Amino acid sequence: MEKRKFKPTKIVKIGNLKIGSKYPIRIKGMIKGDLEDVGEVIKEARILEEEGAEAIRVAIEKEKDLKIKKNLEKVLNVPLVADVHFHYKLALKSIEEGFVAIRLNPLNIYKKNEVREIAKEAKKARISIRVGVNSGGFREDFSSPKILAEKMVKVAREYIKVLEKENFFDIIVSLKAQNVEATILANRIFSKRFDYPLQLGITATGPFLEGVTKSALGIGMLLFEGIGNCIRISLTEESFWEIRVAKYILQALNLRKFGPEIISCPACSRCKVNLKKIVEDFKKKLREEKVEKPVRIAIMGCIVNGPGEAYQADLGVAFGRNKGVIFKKDEILGYCKAQKLIENLMMWINGSRKKIKEKIR
Repeated sequence: MEKRKFKPTKIVKIGNLKIGSKYPIRIKGMIKGDLEDVGEVIKEARILEEEGAEAIRVAIEKEKDLKIKKNLEKVLNVPLVADVHFHYKLALKSIEEGFVAIRLNPLNIYKKNEVREIAKEAKKARISIRVGVNSGGFREDFSSPKILAEKMVKVAREYIKVLEKENFFDIIVSLKAQNVEATILANRIFSKRFDYPLQLGITATGPFLEGVTKSALGIGMLLFEGIGNCIRISLTEESFWEIRVAKYILQALNLRKFGPEIISCPACSRCKVNLKKIVEDFKKKLREEKVEKPVRIAIMGCIVNGPGEAYQADLGVAFGRNKGVIFKKDEILGYCKAQKLIENLMMWINGSRKKIKEKIR
């Protein structure tokens, strides 16, 4: 894949995390648990960080929610972002509490005097603000995705003007709709007119499979065009899945590497092994052993495309009837029974070529 032609933007910080321009596309997660259940929230946050979240957002709905910050910062190494709606004083208290960034919704915190006050305090605290426009905040029906996109950009533009009048420029913007086309159009329009970094996402995506599909399409298309500096996947699912999907999207576009990439065929009547189980068991083993080496491994159900995929991967296996032949590029390393495949692939990942040639079976 050709190297991404990124659009230069301002560089904005979330704590020590730099976002924008040539910096890697960042991954953001969000706490979904009840903030009153501190133990479970800490557990969820730790999982998000382990999965690869580089910043974590917390919904601050009432003043007592602010207490969670001190509990989380004791166990996390990633910055915490306060997500505030409706009540501008909660935004001010979030700044006072020490959150390194806040998200404001222009559709429910919009009074200019309130926004100016938040900007002044954020500037003093040297923290960033994300202007987050979601289509769900509009109380109207739009006749086309283009009209919705233009309205979202207009709202963001007017909000930015208020912040800039207070000499506040540490701004990140997100323009999200449940409609994929509207989201793409809005981010394209904004990217042409402004140089603030963009956080990408599709909002209210629906059930898991539908959500993954919409997110991959919308976010993937924009990233391929060089638009976007941070992503947050929104799924009606456990929060760790959002981080995994984000990493899969970035790795598929060759924008970042997070570990092994498995290429496997869909299987057909030619396949004589339980390929689904083999692949799932191999993925589980990689995760258990925390393998982070960015290798590409092809696991193919038959010899039709197996050797070709193996040649294009770092390592590959093509199965016959309960047996597999393991390739490294166009070289056959050896043969193995299906039940020995995971052991031999892990041996290759963790060992040397010489060891593999001696031990493969």
